[in-house]
Amino acid sequence: MTKFLLSCFMLASMAFSAQITLGAASTEVGVAPISTYYGYSYVQQIFTKQEINANAAGNITGLKFYLDPSMSITNSSQWVVYLGQTSKTDFVSVSDWIPLSDLTQVFSGTVSNNNGVVEINFPTPFPYDNIANLVVAAEENSTGYDNNNWDEVMYVYGGAQNSTLYYKNDYEDPNPATPPVDGNLENYKSVITFEGLTLSPIPACPLITYPANNATFVPLTATFNWNASPGATGYKVSIGTTPGGTDVANQVAVTTNSFTPSAPFNSNANLYLNVVAVGTGGESSGCSNITFTTAPPIPSNDECAGAITLTVNPDLNCGTVTPGYTLSATDSGLVPDPCYGNPDDDVWFKFVATAARHKVSLLNIMAIGTNNYDTDTYFQVFSGGCGALSSILCSDGESASITGLNVGETYLVRVYSYSGAGSNQSFDICVGTFPPAPANDECTGAIVATAFPFTYVQDDAAGATDIGGPVSVCSNNDMNDGTWFRFVGDGDTFTVTVTMPAGSNFDPQIGIYSGMCGSLSCEGTVDDTGSGSTETLSIPTLSGNTYYVNVGHYSSSDEEEGAFTIDIVKGTLGTSDIKNTKNIIKLYPNPFTDIVNISDIANVKSVSVSDVSGRLVKLINTPASEINLGELRQGMYLISLTMKDGSKQTIKAIKK
Repeated sequence: MTKFLLSCFMLASMAFSAQITLGAASTEVGVAPISTYYGYSYVQQIFTKQEINANAAGNITGLKFYLDPSMSITNSSQWVVYLGQTSKTDFVSVSDWIPLSDLTQVFSGTVSNNNGVVEINFPTPFPYDNIANLVVAAEENSTGYDNNNWDEVMYVYGGAQNSTLYYKNDYEDPNPATPPVDGNLENYKSVITFEGLTLSPIPACPLITYPANNATFVPLTATFNWNASPGATGYKVSIGTTPGGTDVANQVAVTTNSFTPSAPFNSNANLYLNVVAVGTGGESSGCSNITFTTAPPIPSNDECAGAITLTVNPDLNCGTVTPGYTLSATDSGLVPDPCYGNPDDDVWFKFVATAARHKVSLLNIMAIGTNNYDTDTYFQVFSGGCGALSSILCSDGESASITGLNVGETYLVRVYSYSGAGSNQSFDICVGTFPPAPANDECTGAIVATAFPFTYVQDDAAGATDIGGPVSVCSNNDMNDGTWFRFVGDGDTFTVTVTMPAGSNFDPQIGIYSGMCGSLSCEGTVDDTGSGSTETLSIPTLSGNTYYVNVGHYSSSDEEEGAFTIDIVKGTLGTSDIKNTKNIIKLYPNPFTDIVNISDIANVKSVSVSDVSGRLVKLINTPASEINLGELRQGMYLISLTMKDGSKQTIKAIKK
């Protein structure tokens, strides 16, 4: 009932002549005009002259934004709002901010949720020339955030591509004069009312939100959607097989902002869609066509017997891929056990093993079902023929390695969307071959660093094996057995740095040990950053002692290593590095179920837990040696320990 009343309110507001509302009745939520779910935010949005569709130039006297009346913005209420005019229609990059010098501050103060409306009145009206596009920028400066069921609350509607640029952070309050270079782009904008402007009696051309221009795999019984044009009393829809054609649908009149053709389309048809808005003053003119291609027929590999043969690549570069799609596929009737998901749209592939270990990857995954945001694709690998299938691998990730294969044997792969009806994907599938084990695969074959600085590019790390299992030398911080290096200490401090090539998703851990292979002692280990990021570890050495370095995947399970460059240098250890070396606190067990133990709680001042996106989910100011994280969902978390000496340690932990 709340959403219904809000929709009525917003639609009624459009009847007033001195205001223009865009996106009325949408209850989707997002980061615009500000983020309520993060401590601080800065957001810029571009509203084009065409969609504002003002009757003439005029003064904007205020703005309205919308949200659910029951949601709180108590900790997100300190706003500074700017307006500006621009020739831009969208943002071209994550750092393409419109300069503050091109904007005018129109409001600064405290806002509130007044029955689902945030209303801002300007002390001085902003003159809009009705020639340029309009920029709306807002920064939110109050500390803290509003939970609201772990989500944003401001209503947004689908807009043109990259029409919103934002930055949000729990700890850094962005400065609009020098905005961060690592913003985020979105294809939506806030539901908004511009007060003081008069709407043109001729409505603007509608923005078609589904399908996208040049879309493929459009269902044969698709429903087309577009944003409501303010002032429109109806729409005319045309569909043809040529640009501007009407041979499929000829100016069909509709009163809502959606249309479903009466008959299904043909498969693999290239079609053109045009929507015109109708108002009291006439029809919108110059509305552009969009083109789309309908879905192909039921896949030829819908059943196991029709499995498509995959080419096995000689390396992991996926030079040869095979396209596939799950749209229109049917359920093969095989339950996924021991795997998961809903295989109601499974399709089948097969390959002949050329090695004992291969990697299956899904690439270029796109949502093509009626749920046009779902790209969660699952695959399962079987040995045996179609009548005697035996599951050997389950993967919800986009790639996974398969070991223990018999060369010359045929293996089957079925791919399906994890969710049920409405979720379908297109993809490319690749079978890759791992390189041979590198020379430094085992501790006994460690590459020797004799001159410093020492640099080595390990481009064959993916071939590393894990014959001896995980490396468990450093208590409660196991890591994968990757590739090995060694050097002799001379009493100086040695620093080991591992970097990855651009685009890498390898998440490494560094372990440094003294002693001998088979009888190693922990000197230190580090896994402070995420995939593709640099790891660095410094240790003091004793003259004449041999030190071993292992660079492996952070997980103790046998995960694939990626290419990396290792640098070993000598130098003086800074104070903060000494603290970090001495304060190696352990968390265990890892992975955990509900309880995590801290090995040396006496030195820990506070504990914070964040999800992988950086969202702070729990803060403990006086932690005990045992902390309960039972309320967290399954997944990976970053647990940060702030020490009493001021140093900080962050450890990745997985909740099962």
